[in-house]
Amino acid sequence: MNNLTAREKGFMYVITLLIIVVLGYFFGIRTLNNKYAEYQVELQELQDRKEYLDQLRANNASMATEIDLLQTQCKEIELTFIDELETENLEQYVLSTFEKAGCPYLISITSADVGMASVSYPDGTTAPDTVLCTQITVNYSTTDGYTVTQYNRTPDFTSGAKVPAAETITQLMDQMGQGEYAKRKGYKEFVSALKKINEENKDCIKVESINVVESNGILTLTASINFYGANLSRRYSTDTSTAAYTSWTGHTNVDTKGGFIGFPYVCDNKNSLWYGIVNMNLEPGANKPFAAYWATALFQKQLGENNGDYKALIGFESEQPTVTPTPAPAQ
Repeated sequence: MNNLTAREKGFMYVITLLIIVVLGYFFGIRTLNNKYAEYQVELQELQDRKEYLDQLRANNASMATEIDLLQTQCKEIELTFIDELETENLEQYVLSTFEKAGCPYLISITSADVGMASVSYPDGTTAPDTVLCTQITVNYSTTDGYTVTQYNRTPDFTSGAKVPAAETITQLMDQMGQGEYAKRKGYKEFVSALKKINEENKDCIKVESINVVESNGILTLTASINFYGANLSRRYSTDTSTAAYTSWTGHTNVDTKGGFIGFPYVCDNKNSLWYGIVNMNLEPGANKPFAAYWATALFQKQLGENNGDYKALIGFESEQPTVTPTPAPAQ
């Protein structure tokens, strides 16, 4: 190396430098270029992945909003049904509505479960959710426009009445067919109560049928009312309704130790709510659910004295004007 001239040494330095540059390119810059290209591809993949995840997140947010909306709609539909169909609540609601409307003379009340069709999915399978229906049927009586009425202890004919029963009866005997007792009441009140019930909750309360029969001067009024609920396998709503048909609003803490159901003809148990009440009609066939027992008996007695002429007894002929029919004009 020492024998080389300065020119040769310079040439060797140039060659060595070129070799270093070439090796640096192949093992440095070229490798970096390749890495850079790989990184570019990876960056694009990551950007694509990010865009996908961003879109997925946006879709999730939209889906969450849609789920909330659907749950709200489910709650609204659920609350159109009565949450719990409890017979005692439904019956006391119906009885209270009729009583407040001025139709208190109940003959009977019954309840029954009505079978409902099952719900099917589009694929033909049967849904676990079912619609429920309880039907309340009531029978009421109008008054007859003559006999003195009695509802529970109004008027009070029991031995514990403030005014002695005998005195009350004597005062009312002369009022048979007079004043308020000369008007037959109950039909308009019956219809009014049904209209109120039918407007109470149009989604889940329906008046199913009405029947009116006239017999012995009174109307027997019958109505069947359907209350709808649902048995849901998964419920989203909470029913906080305090409507009369969903919760008990009748009397509580009633003392029944003296008997309440099935008391005898004459109740002499001072612990009973029916103490002093006579549970019978004194004349066979004289069924007037709205009337005091003695008034029914007196009516039958007076009817017998008039030889069964009901119209003469209540003064029908004397009160009705005589109308002479006018012939229709010749065509």
